[in-house]
Amino acid sequence: MMLSADSLRILSALSLRTKRSFYGTRYGSHRSLRRGHGMEFAEYRTYEVGDNPRTIDWNLYGRSDKLYSKRFLEEENVALYIVIDGSRSITHPELREKWDCARCLALATSYVALSSHDVVTVSILGGATSCRFSGGRSYGRIQDFLYAETQRLDKDPNTVIDLERETKLLASRLTFPGICIFISDFLYPQDLVYGIFSHLRARNLELHAIQVLGEDDVCPADSGDSALYADSETGEDRELDVSPRAVEEYTQLLQEHNESIRLAIVEQGASFVQVAMDSNRTAEESAVTAVTSMGVFV
Repeated sequence: MMLSADSLRILSALSLRTKRSFYGTRYGSHRSLRRGHGMEFAEYRTYEVGDNPRTIDWNLYGRSDKLYSKRFLEEENVALYIVIDGSRSITHPELREKWDCARCLALATSYVALSSHDVVTVSILGGATSCRFSGGRSYGRIQDFLYAETQRLDKDPNTVIDLERETKLLASRLTFPGICIFISDFLYPQDLVYGIFSHLRARNLELHAIQVLGEDDVCPADSGDSALYADSETGEDRELDVSPRAVEEYTQLLQEHNESIRLAIVEQGASFVQVAMDSNRTAEESAVTAVTSMGVFV
């Protein structure tokens, strides 16, 4: 899957914005915690033997008869971690619209970050974690990584994963603080959300969540009084009441669940954006719209 030229043109106008400063690994476009020789003034400090004489503010010396050095804000890159829920409710071939949207979200956010000289890592919970990508040319390598993961999931669509355990393992391997974008349908208990985000918060990450819902998640079609469905997570056949009244009750319960998830995520200090698929928009269009509405991209 590739993003269209129109989508890339929209994304090219965006850049990654952080709420706070991080240590980077090389020059970039974000304020660093380091003080050095950037363009933006940070503070004065008393001149000490060994400091570069070029940093002395001679005008201040003329007024105070004391030597002070100027310190400037360094600009460095930021680590962006894109984490995608790899559970069956998103990745199963019969639910491909959600997985396609998740991939488009990963590609869109990666494109913006790479264009800002940031470093991107993509992880599929229950699957693989990519290497650290940097530079505009790495965009194609992220496409290849997501394509390979899609092929793997198609071969084994019935794998059941422990999301909290997978998140804990992933968090333990993160070496740099930075921004984490967590993509999931969040169709699981609120306690699990708390557990997942607590592991990520412990790694000093700025957290953002994107909920991806399929058209059937939002508005299941009624087909009489009952119907037989396969549970996407366990594979078990279940007889469900799909009468108009039951569908109405389901819609109300889903709204309440989504609100509880949103509140849980916000309580963890993360932002929250919802993407609801419908027949009037492609997965790509839905993803790009969501990215442009996120506060982390401006």
